[in-house]
Amino acid sequence: MGQITKTIRITGSSPDSFEDAVTTVLARTAETVSGIEGFEVVRQAGSVDEAGVVTRFEVTVDITFGVRESVHG
Repeated sequence: MGQITKTIRITGSSPDSFEDAVTTVLARTAETVSGIEGFEVVRQAGSVDEAGVVTRFEVTVDITFGVRESVHG
């Protein structure tokens, strides 16, 4: 039988960078989801203050992981 995967969409942010936002999303997701196989950044956004300084980097990430096969006995 072929492999089955599931994809979930998660959004997270960082005050430091887009890369840090992605790393944070993946680390937090890995706390509750096992078998993460890959990811795709589907959106990047941010916030700026009144002086035009970036204050927050936000990413939306599709995370794919394998679906475990059930064991029937």
